[in-house]
Amino acid sequence: MEHGPRLTTVARAPYIALVKNENHFHFSAPVARSHSPPRAARVLGALADAGYSDTASRRAVVEALCDARGGATPSVILDLGRRSHPHLGQVTVYRTLEILEQLGLARKIHAEDGCSSWVATTGEHAHHVICRRCRKAVEFEECSLGPVVAEVARRTGFTVEGHWLELFGLCPSCRRKQ
Repeated sequence: MEHGPRLTTVARAPYIALVKNENHFHFSAPVARSHSPPRAARVLGALADAGYSDTASRRAVVEALCDARGGATPSVILDLGRRSHPHLGQVTVYRTLEILEQLGLARKIHAEDGCSSWVATTGEHAHHVICRRCRKAVEFEECSLGPVVAEVARRTGFTVEGHWLELFGLCPSCRRKQ
């Protein structure tokens, strides 16, 4: 039995559209396993601190997410996760990603073409720069949008509760190949 806060049910339509579209895009191959255990251990530790149990399925999702270099779609996470846990299910992948996002341990990144992928985060407020060619995503923490957000709030009357910033371009490797 899982412990932790009860998640509210969210509309699954965006996930269905994502699943239909995500197989048409290439995401970077996983990095060597030697790079992920500390990051995966940090994420699993944070899950435990939040009251979530360390199940084999959840561990497979976390390790797959942390192994994916620069972001992965849920189907890639499922494929990577099944290497260590063959019975991992798609619903578990999506539920675990929701939990990780709520805890600030993973972030959905949006490509210009509407396809989304997920990345493990540092837990701090950060943004991503995404390669248009290979789709590698790199997190960066610099964020000087405070004055812009304050001005938008002043002009519109909104109470701004959050934002995301994603920059697009070519990574050094893709630029060298050009």
